[in-house]
Amino acid sequence: MEFVKLVGPFAIFFIMYSLGLKLSFINFLNLLKKPKNLIIGLICQSIFLPIIGLLIVSFYPMPNELKIGILLLLLLPSATISNYAAKLVDGNVSLSIAITTICSLLSIFTIPIGMTVLFKFVMNEQIQNFDVQSISVRIFIIITIPTILGILTNRFLKVFRQRIIVLFDKISLILFLGIISVAIYQERMNLGGYFEYVGIISPIILLFVLFVSIVLTKFFADGIDSQRTIVVECLLQNGAMGFIVGAQIFNEISYVTPIALYALLQYFVLAFYVANIKIVK
Repeated sequence: MEFVKLVGPFAIFFIMYSLGLKLSFINFLNLLKKPKNLIIGLICQSIFLPIIGLLIVSFYPMPNELKIGILLLLLLPSATISNYAAKLVDGNVSLSIAITTICSLLSIFTIPIGMTVLFKFVMNEQIQNFDVQSISVRIFIIITIPTILGILTNRFLKVFRQRIIVLFDKISLILFLGIISVAIYQERMNLGGYFEYVGIISPIILLFVLFVSIVLTKFFADGIDSQRTIVVECLLQNGAMGFIVGAQIFNEISYVTPIALYALLQYFVLAFYVANIKIVK
């Protein structure tokens, strides 16, 4: 995990800066005029996904390391590529960017507090060597600060932003895939039998998230474009953030194994969801 510990913070700083570049204050203010869909999206992402994680680790037998990894996975904000995916499903891109950005900014609280509360609830014990204050500071430095810098760049340096945003998006995707690939390759001998569990549980989580988000948005969100957007936001978790934050907290790759596999499989489920929409149309 040393590679991720050293390179990861710089990579996630860049990725989160790229996310901040996409947020327009005007679009955000327009969403606040009719905030229902934004609120539904935030509730689905920040409340219902952790509940899914809580249910799965409560009833499915697995090592504690994997339980921690799954809880972390479903406490993450959505992936930055979800904004592009919203376009593919003819969704509300402004809503997608707002949900992703707000959840990323809130992660300084939701990840450390959520991990502590959920694991205590499931295991009736504390996570070993889990310092909430220290983790919050790390998340603030590598996630909150670059996101705010990206937002300010978008607001005050629009010409510069136009020149770099497409390139930065591509670099962000390459960084994400590269870090996960290198880390898994370097630690392949230490993974042991963890994939025996993760290979089963990751697809279950994906299908569960897809089903729950479709049902909830169908009943509570207004407009098919917003419904599809919220589904995509729930489906695509920020694997890069989870992998790197997990590496900063824990020493063994086993803790982030569920995140790594989910982060790769989620795009196959997204492709299925997009294809289904195109066929229906």
